Amino acid sequence: MLKRIWPFMSRYKKYLFMSCLCVMVETVFELVIPMLMADIIDVGVANRDTHYIFIRGILMIACAFFALLLGVFYAKYAAMAGQGFAAELRKAEFRKVQSFSFSNMDHFSTSSLITRLTSDVTILQTAVSNGIRPIVRSPVMLITALFLTFSINAKLTIVFLIAIPVLGISLFLIVKKV
Repeated sequence: MLKRIWPFMSRYKKYLFMSCLCVMVETVFELVIPMLMADIIDVGVANRDTHYIFIRGILMIACAFFALLLGVFYAKYAAMAGQGFAAELRKAEFRKVQSFSFSNMDHFSTSSLITRLTSDVTILQTAVSNGIRPIVRSPVMLITALFLTFSINAKLTIVFLIAIPVLGISLFLIVKKV
């Protein structure tokens, strides 16, 4: 399936790449915020160091701002990739419909052709635009969270490394059954 639709994305790969990059960096910023909060509690509050708390708070605000900014850029690039993909797909569909013979054209109803040119392509466009985020974000969040967990407590990371495959297999079996 991807082999058939990938050529329609060829002119918009840079937008797809940029949206993926934005999601990756945004995810890292979002995972750094709890680490900064932990530092505030462990160091700033424990030592009653208001300057440390203030500096870490500013860093948290900066991380949140950059995550927000990257989220906006992700939305822009994902929309451009999705729109471009849909435009190329519609062009190809329209060319195909134009190449039909009259007898072949009688075989398809007008409403069926309009549905293919509009709503079916819109569904694929939405899948591209909205599908980038979870597909990219999940593995980046998993890897980054494991790294940050290891930096906090190595023994806790071992628990996660055992739990992740068990949860993954369970989720796979549930989704397969559903």
